[in-house]
Amino acid sequence: MAKSYAILLFCVFIWAGNYLVRQFLLIELNPLFLSAFSLSVISIFFIMVSFITKSFVKVKPREMVLLGGAAVIGLVANQVFLFTGLTYSSAANASLIFSLSPIITAFLAGVFLKEKITTRMIIGSLIAIVGIYLVLSVKGQVVFNIGDLLLFGGAVTFSCNLIFVRLLSKRLSTLIITTYSFILSAVIFDPFILAGTSVEWNQTFSLWVFAALSVIIGQGITSLMWNQAMNDVGAAKAAIVLNLQPLMTMLLDYLIYNTLITALQMFGVVLVFTGILLSTIQMGMFFKNRTIPGNLMVKNNDTKKM
Repeated sequence: MAKSYAILLFCVFIWAGNYLVRQFLLIELNPLFLSAFSLSVISIFFIMVSFITKSFVKVKPREMVLLGGAAVIGLVANQVFLFTGLTYSSAANASLIFSLSPIITAFLAGVFLKEKITTRMIIGSLIAIVGIYLVLSVKGQVVFNIGDLLLFGGAVTFSCNLIFVRLLSKRLSTLIITTYSFILSAVIFDPFILAGTSVEWNQTFSLWVFAALSVIIGQGITSLMWNQAMNDVGAAKAAIVLNLQPLMTMLLDYLIYNTLITALQMFGVVLVFTGILLSTIQMGMFFKNRTIPGNLMVKNNDTKKM
């Protein structure tokens, strides 16, 4: 059991650092191109995994429609919102805003899947929103820039993807849903980027290797590790560990870039953690089979992780 918790903490640490890695890569690469690159690399990774495990299956027309929705809304739009948002906002803000995805997913499930929305969920959501408000504050005045709004759009589209996954999971395995949706996203998005985006291929070879490894490790390998460890400790307990990600991102941001963390922001993080915990404590079944890539893989069948 201790080993499983250590694996979960390791995955959360990698996902927290991955936000900072993405922000670093955006210095050299166009956000739209980096989105397409990430989708392509992770598609190849999961194609290899599905081939090795012999997981490929035929899909029906209705399943293909849902996979298309997951690809366009949950992956392509999600990546565009994420990488574009990171050019204007910070990795710490991104990690914190994306931590709201379980709550957003729960409300979307209540609207589209007729899942029950409890009073505890509403109260927890309000507490988390207050925490977000405090963390995004600067000297007592809250500043919501375009980057934070884009990141919130990324959290919403990520949650939309989880709704598609919930519908598809009744027919297909999580692995094959992830593989097919990533393949579709790359097929749809890559031609658009190559045709409409100017890319200067003058980066060093080491940068491309670093970018590829950040995707494979930060969205692929750690997602598989998370799934295995989560099966050992249970989805609800794993979700609690996952909610440490914003704090880890802020601490890494401080250690690497000396970004100042105020007492008010730390209090805001505590409120976000408390609100999410309060909202999800009654949703253990909703978080069943949770998997995360940073922000792109399936966190669970209902609620991470590039």
